[in-house]
Amino acid sequence: MTEKRKLAAFYLMIYLIIFFAIWIVRELAFRPIWLNQFDGFTFEILQTLTKLVVWALPAILLIKHFQNDMWVSLKDMFTNKPRWFKSAPVLLLVFFPLISAWVLHGEIAIRPSFVPITLVGAVVSSIFTEEIVFRGFLLNAMLKRMKPWIAISINSILFTLIHYPIWVYLGLDLVTVLSNSVQLIPM
Repeated sequence: MTEKRKLAAFYLMIYLIIFFAIWIVRELAFRPIWLNQFDGFTFEILQTLTKLVVWALPAILLIKHFQNDMWVSLKDMFTNKPRWFKSAPVLLLVFFPLISAWVLHGEIAIRPSFVPITLVGAVVSSIFTEEIVFRGFLLNAMLKRMKPWIAISINSILFTLIHYPIWVYLGLDLVTVLSNSVQLIPM
């Protein structure tokens, strides 16, 4: 391994350690305080802003800095056209709960507790930030250095682990989360 690649791998490890440490502290220390101190709108704004600052901004800067060590270049990430037909099965899974509710209950209802800003926060902070960190940066960097199945496996484990602090906060364990996930699969 060349000196430049060793340095890139070192930065990747440092990034992961700092990223996970900051996120664990944020989820376990600050989230409960914010929930008690702020209303739903302010809480969601804080959630979204911190996720953008802690997740997306460093990942984008690292992608830019190490663009020559990435499997897919920064330019190609935003210029490749999506293949919507290949995404159809995923879209069906996303809409499955809505279709099920319509078939089973004859309607799709919005809960009275629903706050529209939560949808914006979920889309911006979850979809954008998680994709840019885990696929745009981490998987992209790992694919350049290892076999695809190893990179994908490590990335999947890291993606699962980043959600662990919220499970702790909610009082869940991995077995409960996995069993709930299996219940979503139509039998």
